[in-house]
Amino acid sequence: MELKEFVAETLTQIIDGVKEAQAREDGPNVNAAMSGAEFGGNLVNVGTYGVATRVDFDVAVTAESKGGAGAKLSVFGVGVEGGAGHTAGTANRISFSVPVRLPDGDSQRQNRIDAEEAEEIRRRNERFNRPLEDF
Repeated sequence: MELKEFVAETLTQIIDGVKEAQAREDGPNVNAAMSGAEFGGNLVNVGTYGVATRVDFDVAVTAESKGGAGAKLSVFGVGVEGGAGHTAGTANRISFSVPVRLPDGDSQRQNRIDAEEAEEIRRRNERFNRPLEDF
């Protein structure tokens, strides 16, 4: 399997897996919006854009070139084809990361929380912004 196919399929399956989990009974709890939450590790709160994660890859690849077609990177050991022929080659390790914004979870709940907080701030401001003759 070519490296680009491996990366694309991995990232697609991660996002599809989150979406599938969100469609289940307790799904709104999966990557639910959390205003002001601090994360660590691979998770990053990107404000109005939701939550992003860093997907780390550490793969062994082989380089192959045939004729004038250019080089092709293949993930070593993935999709190995059987056959009587023997191909000599070496594998190299590469490491890289890809940031991915995760699909939003229960944004409706977060919208209700935000509306309640805004209403509380409005009420508080009304109390402190009354004319002096009201005191």
